[in-house]
Amino acid sequence: MNGIAYYYTDSANIELVLTSGEPRSYPWHMHTQHWTVGAVSSGTVTVTTEAGPKKLSGGEQFFIRPYEPHSLVVAPESSLFVFCFENRSAFLSKNAIFRDVVCHSPFLQEQGGSLMRQLDTCLENLFSAENNHINFLEECDSLLYRSVRVVVSILLEYPDKFVSIKQMAEYAGYSQWHFLRAFQKFTSMTPHAFRLLCRLRLLRSMLRADAESAAAAASAGFSDQSHMHKVFKYHHGMTPGQFKQASFRLKL
Repeated sequence: MNGIAYYYTDSANIELVLTSGEPRSYPWHMHTQHWTVGAVSSGTVTVTTEAGPKKLSGGEQFFIRPYEPHSLVVAPESSLFVFCFENRSAFLSKNAIFRDVVCHSPFLQEQGGSLMRQLDTCLENLFSAENNHINFLEECDSLLYRSVRVVVSILLEYPDKFVSIKQMAEYAGYSQWHFLRAFQKFTSMTPHAFRLLCRLRLLRSMLRADAESAAAAASAGFSDQSHMHKVFKYHHGMTPGQFKQASFRLKL
């Protein structure tokens, strides 16, 4: 393999991303529902979170919790494996599927066992990470943050709908100033940037359902196909068509 491949389940609760050979750069973004475990097989990968950049080399891993903003840069001639899953139970229930993907891919034949051992090590720390995430949510459990989460849920459920800052603040029941401060503290993003990520999330699911690019762009709330194409390529490093070709549904 020289490029990238996505393996995903129909429910989208688990995804495996394999990238190798080509340099890749993913701008500031977050995964709203998934925990992310990354294992660097070779070369170097730089992961940047609010704590700052961290350069990783072969054999090292990184861990991203839901709603944790981050960016990712894969250096040339590097190999990276990223597992995204909703929770530890979701991953463990599908562990055999990923072992099959890893161990039977020609590209991974020599590295499959090592990769799964790396992932097993990461999973040992997942329980404490999940608890830390619960603590983080409890720290944000004020009325204001609960209101922000309501707005976040609306944007996730209706990414194709335009909702103004004024409307979001009204949903939350606070002034625009208080709402914006709380939203950015909770997500480390502006509402506009977060809404764009929600639209891209919908767009990916539509492309995987074989929707035409023009129809997918309109349904995901983009002004036109050209705008969608530009935004998608900026965030994914590939065109929507290339993304469809690189996506493979896992048969359960």
